Amino acid sequence: MRGLIGIAGAGICLLLAACAGKSGMVEEFGRSTKAYNRMLRWQEIENAGMTYLTAERRETFLAQAAALKKQGLSITDFRVISSRCLPEKRQGDVVAEFDYILMPSNKLKTISYRQEWSYQEKSGNWQLDSLLPPFE
Repeated sequence: MRGLIGIAGAGICLLLAACAGKSGMVEEFGRSTKAYNRMLRWQEIENAGMTYLTAERRETFLAQAAALKKQGLSITDFRVISSRCLPEKRQGDVVAEFDYILMPSNKLKTISYRQEWSYQEKSGNWQLDSLLPPFE
C-alpha cells in the first residue's frame, strides 16, 4: 500500500513540474516577444536581431536592418494584435502592427508583421524564426 502511495505521489510531483515548466515557458515567451518588439520600436533593430534571431537567419536579418537604417526607417509605435504560445509544440506566433515613417517622406504608414517563434531547449530561450517585414 505504501509503495502505491509513493508511486502516486511521485506521479503527481512530475505532473506539477511539467505544468510549472509550461507556465515558465509561456511567461518567457511573453517577456521575449515584448522585449523584441520594444527594441524595434526604439530603433534597436540590430540589437534585437543579435538577441532574438536564430543563428541561421541572423546575417540576413542584420543586412535587412542595415538597409532599413540607410533608408531612414523610423518606427513610431507598435501594437500586438495577437499572441499565441504553444508550449507543448515549443512554438509561438505574434502578429504586431508597426507605425513607421521612411525618410524623406513624412507620411505615417502601418504594416502588419507576423512573427514565428521557437523555444530552444539547450538555452531555455525563445528565438525568432522570421525576418523583418518589407517596410516600404
